[in-house]
Amino acid sequence: MDPSSDRERARAIVLRHGRETVVFQGLGDEFHYWFDAELDACVAYVKTQGAWVAAGGPTCGVEHRSVVAERFATAARAAGRSAYFFCVDHPNELGPQFSALALGEHAEFDPASWPRTLASHRRLREQLRRSRAKGVRVRRVDARELVEGTALRAALDALTIAWLGALHLQPMHFLVSVAPYGLAPDRRYYIAEHAGRVVAFTCLAPIPARRGWLVEHTIRIPGPRGAPNGTTELLLDAVIRDGEDGSVVSMGLAPLSGRVAWPLRAARALTSPLYDFRSLRSFKQRLHPDRWQPSWLVHPRRRAARALIASLRAFAAGSVIGFAIRSLFKHPSGLPWLLAVPLIPWTILLAALMASDATLLGFSRPALAMWVAWDASLAWMLFRTARHPRRDRLFALAGAAAIDASLSFAHLGRVGLGASACASMLRLVAAIAPLVGLVALAWTATRMPRTPDG
Repeated sequence: MDPSSDRERARAIVLRHGRETVVFQGLGDEFHYWFDAELDACVAYVKTQGAWVAAGGPTCGVEHRSVVAERFATAARAAGRSAYFFCVDHPNELGPQFSALALGEHAEFDPASWPRTLASHRRLREQLRRSRAKGVRVRRVDARELVEGTALRAALDALTIAWLGALHLQPMHFLVSVAPYGLAPDRRYYIAEHAGRVVAFTCLAPIPARRGWLVEHTIRIPGPRGAPNGTTELLLDAVIRDGEDGSVVSMGLAPLSGRVAWPLRAARALTSPLYDFRSLRSFKQRLHPDRWQPSWLVHPRRRAARALIASLRAFAAGSVIGFAIRSLFKHPSGLPWLLAVPLIPWTILLAALMASDATLLGFSRPALAMWVAWDASLAWMLFRTARHPRRDRLFALAGAAAIDASLSFAHLGRVGLGASACASMLRLVAAIAPLVGLVALAWTATRMPRTPDG
């Protein structure tokens, strides 16, 4: 069957039954569709190595979700794949044959309670007042104003390119693909204008069975000359005020927030220089949502790890390792973070050698103590720079790495490689690692734009 006709068939089912927050996102170009004509059901999914990863749970009547989920899983097994459901709002509806892993939470607003929210939160009112005082104006635009070739569409395309470039992230797929114009007549669009130009816009996807809307993308001009403070809040204010009583507006998923398993909490902490999960949650919390709706990864029992890997492959559209490597090199925080992490066990090793009076590196005990202090300070500075990368800090760290490399190679010239293979390996690592750090930090610094603060 033609993919476009499959998507139109899926769209009709979504408009009849769609109640998952991400249900409309499953109508993107990269999705495949599995149908159950008997139960008027469909599942939107992407294919990864060994898996079918669905966008949310099955779209059908609530009473049929367990049956449809099992039939979809059976179809996946027949194709040699496992079935996983990513970003499910109500995991219990899929049946006891599945388990669920918490992924994070959606921030949800009730339009009827928005006036009370504004009345009870002065800082939020002040943000709205500030942006209005600066001349920011928000209006809803019809999808017909955004067809290709119009001036407004060209402005939004340019804004999107600038915004994506400022993120320093590899393009992601699955539920975070930036494709705001697909099935445009079903969506809602709002733009924020300032000083005669568009400075931000937001795109909403419907949640039909809840008469609600998902704020799918909010895109703004980045940098100090971009959208004035409070623009995002002003956009959200317009979106919620247009909502109907009894409906819902979702700000989307705050990943790895709320009560998630400890491995996901550890991942959140370790990867924070590359993606600040806590700040995203804090921003949404400052908008004072009415509730936080948990979101789940639903999988066959004892398959949580495989389900997570398959989901990551869906977002990466291929190899997770390749995506991670590209991300590390593209993001200005990537290489400082990559240098800081192994410096922790290296510093612990130096401390252990100092405590045992070992001579593997050819240093005296006092010299090792100084190296422990130096490397501990360097690790702290690298992590700090990874959280807030700046050109001047990166060049300063590159200078510190140059001093480290010079001293290490001078020491290696004096003491040699040592008598054992272990000593030779450690001494070479001690000399080569800071040289690698010098090159990596200098390269990252030269790629960062000059800014007034560094």
